[in-house]
Amino acid sequence: MNAKAQLQALEAALRERGFVDVKFFFDHASKPLTTVVSEAVDVFEAVLANRFDNFAQLGDSAR
Repeated sequence: MNAKAQLQALEAALRERGFVDVKFFFDHASKPLTTVVSEAVDVFEAVLANRFDNFAQLGDSAR
């Protein structure tokens, strides 16, 4: 599976779990795009496997 397809599959899995707005900032000027994509995949997989800590809401959601 290529990186784009892998990210799309992970995005669909996150949506099924109720995630609607996930934002990241990657300084892609200092890293190759393949590294940025790999890091995003790692983050999404960790979220789906419940390997994360919850933080208080920021209160900036449009909902």
